[in-house]
Amino acid sequence: MNKKLGILLIGGMLVLAACGEEDAQPAGNEPVEEEMETSEEVVEEEVVEEEATEEEPMTDAAEAAKGEASPLLSKADMTSFVFNEAGEFNVYCEPHPVMKMKVIVEEGATTSGDVALDLADYAFSEESITVAPGTVITWTDQDSAQHNVAFE
Repeated sequence: MNKKLGILLIGGMLVLAACGEEDAQPAGNEPVEEEMETSEEVVEEEVVEEEATEEEPMTDAAEAAKGEASPLLSKADMTSFVFNEAGEFNVYCEPHPVMKMKVIVEEGATTSGDVALDLADYAFSEESITVAPGTVITWTDQDSAQHNVAFE
């Protein structure tokens, strides 16, 4: 959950809580100190939970592994794989086996995080790429033809 959405949700919950309290006081009276402390505690707990969640990597990318393959991609479609294990991954396109590339995963590689590559002109945009473990590579089909990303 991103911070802006979290803040909006917290603000909305506080407004609803203030409007729906059974012991609400008539307008013009100050809220009871005890009620304010409870609301502040709830907000602090939610912010702490949100911060803990943000530190955990979230990805919809499938694990890169021998025998895995993406579905066929049409123009502008994307597919992602996460490379957690060190080693070499031979990548190809099932409908067009002449399309090949190699992904090398090794500790200390300078390329990491999210990497964007293309499938264009019946070729992968890189013949070979070296990435650090945990890197997510997203391929985008730039051709009119359907392609996929498959692992030998």
